[in-house]
Amino acid sequence: MKNVKQKYILPIVWTAVILSAVIVITLCSKCSPLYALNDWDDPNCFFTVGKAVVHDMVLYRDIFEQKGPILYFIHSFAYLISEKSFLGVYFLELISAAVFLLFSYKTVSLFCRERAVLCIPLTAAAVFGSYAFQGGDSAEEFILPFGAYCIYTALSAVTENRKLKFTESLVIGFSIGMALWIKFTLMGIFIGFVLAFIILYIQKKQIKDIFLTALYMITGLIICSAPVIIYCAVTNSFDSMYEVYFYDNLFLYGTGGGIPFISNMINLFIGVGALFQNHPFALIFAVSGIIHIIKMKNKQLSLVYMIILAAAFIFTYAGGRYYAYYSLIISLFIPVGEIGLITLKPKQKKIFAYLTYILVICAGIIFCPNFSRLGKQKSDYPQFRFNEHISKKENATLLNYNFLDGGFYTVSGIVPNCRFFCGLNLPYDEIGNVQKRYVDSGMVDFIITKDEKPVFPLYECIDECEFPYGNSVSKYYLYAISN
Repeated sequence: MKNVKQKYILPIVWTAVILSAVIVITLCSKCSPLYALNDWDDPNCFFTVGKAVVHDMVLYRDIFEQKGPILYFIHSFAYLISEKSFLGVYFLELISAAVFLLFSYKTVSLFCRERAVLCIPLTAAAVFGSYAFQGGDSAEEFILPFGAYCIYTALSAVTENRKLKFTESLVIGFSIGMALWIKFTLMGIFIGFVLAFIILYIQKKQIKDIFLTALYMITGLIICSAPVIIYCAVTNSFDSMYEVYFYDNLFLYGTGGGIPFISNMINLFIGVGALFQNHPFALIFAVSGIIHIIKMKNKQLSLVYMIILAAAFIFTYAGGRYYAYYSLIISLFIPVGEIGLITLKPKQKKIFAYLTYILVICAGIIFCPNFSRLGKQKSDYPQFRFNEHISKKENATLLNYNFLDGGFYTVSGIVPNCRFFCGLNLPYDEIGNVQKRYVDSGMVDFIITKDEKPVFPLYECIDECEFPYGNSVSKYYLYAISN
C-alpha cells in the first residue's frame, strides 16, 4: 500500500503545484490576461527600463531607476514576449510561483510527508492573495523561489544531520547573486543562511568545510554575476551602476535621522505592526512556525531557522520603510507554520484544522485587493484613453511628469527619450530639474501629470481622466505640445 501511495504522490504534487500557481497568479496578479493593465507603478517602471535596454539604452547611465540590473533583464525578456502588455511577465510569474510552491512543499514534507501536499494551495492563497502581493510583479516575488530553496536546503541539511552538498552550496551562491542583483535588501535570508551554517560548522569543529562551502557559494555568485559584469563592461557603465544602484539606495533611499542602532530597533518594532497590517498570514504562520520548530527540541534546527527568519526580518524593516510589498518576503516562513495545522489528528482538532484551512484559502483569494479591477475595460483606464491621442502622432515622445511610471509608456509602447522618465521616491533634485528642462525646451511631444494641473507655456492640456488608484481617486492630465 505504501508503494502505491508513493507511485501517485509525485503526479499529485505536480498537479497541485501547477494548478495552484495558475489559479492564484491568473486571479490575483494584474499582469494576467484577466486584467486590462497592471497599473501599479513599480512593474511599469521595471517594464519601461527593460524595454529601454532592448532599445540599446544603457542601464543607469541613459535611463534612471534604482533596482538591480537582473530585474531589468527579466523585464527585457518579458518585453520580447509582449511589447505593450504584461503577458510576458505573467508567464514568468507562473514559473516563479510554481518553483516557490514546489520547494514550500518539499520543506513541509521534511516533517509530514503524507499531508504535505495540503500546504500547496494553502500557501498559494495566503501569499498571492495577500495585500503584500500588491498588483503582482514586485522584486520580492521573483526572489521567493530562491528563498524557498534556501529554507528547504537549510532544514533538510540539519534534519538529516549532514553537511551542505556541493550543488546546494552552488545554488545558494547563485541565489545570493540573484538577490544582490535584483534588490540587495532581499539578501537578508541568504546572509542568515550563511551565518547560521558558519555557527553550525564551528560548533561541529568543521572549519575546513566552512572554506570549501564558501568557495562553492562564491562560484555560484560569480556565475550569477557574470551577465551583469559583462553587460557593465561592454557598456562601460560600472560607475553609473555603482552610483545609482548602490550609493543612492544606501544613502538617499533610507529614512535617516536618529541614533542608528536605536532607530533600527524602533524600525523593527514598527515593522511587526506593518507586517500584521500588510500580510497577517505571514506573521501568524511565522509565529506558528517558530513554535513548531521549538517543540521539536532540536537545538540546531531552532538555531538555523531562527537566524534565517531574524535576518530576513531585519533586512526588510531595519531601514525604516514599510511599503506593503516589503512584507512579501516573509511569506517564505509560511509553509513551516502550516505544519501544525495540517497534521492535527484528534477528531475535534482535525475538524477545526480543516475549517481553518478552508477559511485561510477562501480569505486569501476572496479578499485579494486586485479584484476591484476585474471586469474593467481598457476604455476605463486613462492609459488607453490617452493613448488614442498619443498614437495619432508618428514616433511620439512622452514624459511621465513628476510621478512614478503610471503605465503610459507601457500602453503606448514609447521608449523614453529622457533619462529621468518619471518621478521616483528619492530626494534627488536632478530628477525634477531635468524633467523641467525637457518641458521648458519642448523636448517631448506629450506630458502626463497626476493630481496636479500645472501651466506649461509650450503645451496645452488636451484631455483629463479620473481613475481609482490605491485607496483614493487620482486625476490624470494629458498635455500636447502646441503647434
